[in-house]
Amino acid sequence: MPQDTPELIQPIRHSLCECGALRLTVRGDPVHVHACTCTRRQRASGSAMTTSAWLPETAVTIEGDYITWHCTETADPALMAGFCRTCGTGRFFRTAAYLPGTIGIATGNFPDPAVPAPAFPAPDHIHWWPDRPHWLGPPNGPPLTRKLTHDP
Repeated sequence: MPQDTPELIQPIRHSLCECGALRLTVRGDPVHVHACTCTRRQRASGSAMTTSAWLPETAVTIEGDYITWHCTETADPALMAGFCRTCGTGRFFRTAAYLPGTIGIATGNFPDPAVPAPAFPAPDHIHWWPDRPHWLGPPNGPPLTRKLTHDP
């Protein structure tokens, strides 16, 4: 009987919208995880900060009815956000030049208290820290960066 090799054993996780109609199944670990405090993420999430994980497009299966939104004048499929058509949650996105070939998923959509860490690695940096609500004190951990333009 053949034995499983470590590279064939990949964790499977499920990301859900609030009503459960949109489900993303991801296989394997993310290629990148970071937090962001930019004002666009604050408006999109209704929170002071978001944490997102990016996985290769080939590792993500999307099931359910969703709508897409493009924050630019063009409907560029490489720069978009998707949401459940029923409840408006379950955010996933593509960020074009920033990590091409990946799908980003808000880690809060994973109904597992171990996400992001240890199920996913903890964010390795925080984008747009100066844009945070000022009541949010200094971070204890990941370094800060402001090198990127805003993501969708």
